[in-house]
Amino acid sequence: MHPGGALGRKLLTKVRDVMVTSPLPTIGINATMREATVCLAGKRGIAIVVEGEVMRGVITAGDLARLLEREPDALSVPAVNVMTGSPQAARESELGSAVVHRMETHGIMAMPVLDDSDVLVGVVHLHDLMRAGAV
Repeated sequence: MHPGGALGRKLLTKVRDVMVTSPLPTIGINATMREATVCLAGKRGIAIVVEGEVMRGVITAGDLARLLEREPDALSVPAVNVMTGSPQAARESELGSAVVHRMETHGIMAMPVLDDSDVLVGVVHLHDLMRAGAV
């Protein structure tokens, strides 16, 4: 492969080119951790807490594991009590390589994707970005 091909993909791949838009791994603002756990078990490994089209937070498998260690009735806990309320998020117009850098810096495997109006439009996984040659 010509090196310019790999460089071109790295410089041109946008998040919108590799993000998943349906079905999104979302749960409602009033969901319990039981619902979040079902969402986490899906192939994206993230549960995005939404209120309408607005992202309110994110729950990861790590959040669930920490909750299970300290809470005997973990599945009945409200998801909003566990979520990260100001999570890292990608923009659909962002370069994939920039998002990969942020994901690696923060130890993130999957990230919500927002449009310019802060509406949740997708989710991007580190493996999808790597497969697309964004790194």
